[in-house]
Amino acid sequence: MVGLNPYQSDYHNMVEFYDSKFIDVEGDAIAYVDDPNPSWANIKDCGEFPCTAPNNVLFQFFDTEFEGSKPRWATDDF
Repeated sequence: MVGLNPYQSDYHNMVEFYDSKFIDVEGDAIAYVDDPNPSWANIKDCGEFPCTAPNNVLFQFFDTEFEGSKPRWATDDF
């Protein structure tokens, strides 16, 4: 499972996947990214500006296979 670290809400590691296989996956169902939690705003450092880490995520896939229905953007490396 890939998720945010509860102790580092303003940081997310790059995630790499190798030799993944997707079977009958809809194009919009490849990932879900949560909205930033408003309670993560640190008034002292940033005022009311919320943490944006959940919006700055990089998933990288290598040697990916698609079987069955395939998203129109699907390639072996995306």
